[in-house]
Amino acid sequence: NKFIGHLRGTQKVVAITASTGIAATHMNGMTIHSWSGLGIKEDISDSDIKNLIKKKYLFKRIRKTNVLIIDEVSMLKPGQFDAVERICRYFKASFLPFGGMQVVLSGDFFQLPPIDRGGGQVSFITDSAAWKNLDMKVCYLEGQFRHQDEKLGALLESIRDNDIDLAKNILQARIYADMR
Repeated sequence: NKFIGHLRGTQKVVAITASTGIAATHMNGMTIHSWSGLGIKEDISDSDIKNLIKKKYLFKRIRKTNVLIIDEVSMLKPGQFDAVERICRYFKASFLPFGGMQVVLSGDFFQLPPIDRGGGQVSFITDSAAWKNLDMKVCYLEGQFRHQDEKLGALLESIRDNDIDLAKNILQARIYADMR
C-alpha cells in the first residue's frame, strides 16, 4: 500500500489487481481477470481480442495505465499470464512486453499454486512466455511481520522447506502442552 501511495504521488496511472477477489479488495483493486477483460478464460484467441478491443471502458483503462500491479501471482496459470500480457500489447499497440507498462508482481510461490481442475501438473507463471520475456528484477522479502511467535515461525519455515522431521518434532511437542 505504501508503494501504491508512492506511485500515485508520481502522477502515474496505477492499475491495482490480484489473482483473487479477496486479495484485490485488500488493496482496493480488482481481479486481473476483470481488469484485463480476460474473465475466466485460460488463454485468448485473436477473435477474443477483437471483441475486447471494442469495449471502450477496457480500451480507456488499459491504454492509460503506466504501472500494472498483480498480487498473488502464484495463483495465476501461465496461459492466463500470457493472455493478460497479449491483451496489454494489443491495447497499447506495442510489441513490448505488456505493451511497455511497468509490471509489479507480488506473491509467494510457496503458498497456493494455480488450481488445475483436470488434475494435471501444476505450473506457475514462471513457465510462461510473458515471464521469460520480461526483464524481471526479483526481490525477496525476508522479514516476518504476521506474527512474533518464534516457534510458530520455525514450524512454518520447516513446512516451507519440506523438513518433515522438524515440523513433526515441533507439533509432537505441542500435543499435550495445553493439558499441563
